[in-house]
Amino acid sequence: MAKKESKKENKKTAFETACSYLAARMRTTGEVRKHLEGREYTEAEITEAINDLIGMRYLDDYLYALRYYEYNREKKRGVLRAERELLEKGIDKETARNAKEDFLYEQKVDEFEDALQVARKEVWVQPDVYGEAPRAREVDDRLSAKIARRLESKGYSRGDIFRVLDRIRREAKEDPGETGW
Repeated sequence: MAKKESKKENKKTAFETACSYLAARMRTTGEVRKHLEGREYTEAEITEAINDLIGMRYLDDYLYALRYYEYNREKKRGVLRAERELLEKGIDKETARNAKEDFLYEQKVDEFEDALQVARKEVWVQPDVYGEAPRAREVDDRLSAKIARRLESKGYSRGDIFRVLDRIRREAKEDPGETGW
């Protein structure tokens, strides 16, 4: 054990290691904890480093979750997927849900409209020839299933998926010029 202790004296403190880890990008408290555990710091050192980082506002799981929801929206993903990924990153359920509710309210996000945009990209085919207008594919069961799988993988709720499929089917029966696609 004496060999391990002398080895620890030469390396950085848990706080310094955590700061280096945070230098690249924002991280969750869980990610920092896991990183420090992998570097074999004691539980006391890890807890002290994390508490210091929280006190200095270098670590903030709520702010991280808000930014993560924004990032996922830019990627045309739903909040359910983002919430699941946040839980995997070590953010507690309550923090993830509070951030989700605040994000949806503050940004006035309409997940149904976001999902509808994704679905419309599946329905409309860009032509290979210049000057031709995009054409709509027939919305049959196969295309509906493909759209549903795509939306589910992107993290949209089942309720929104069913509403989107219903809207897409109705719009496909109408004249595309009237739907505003």
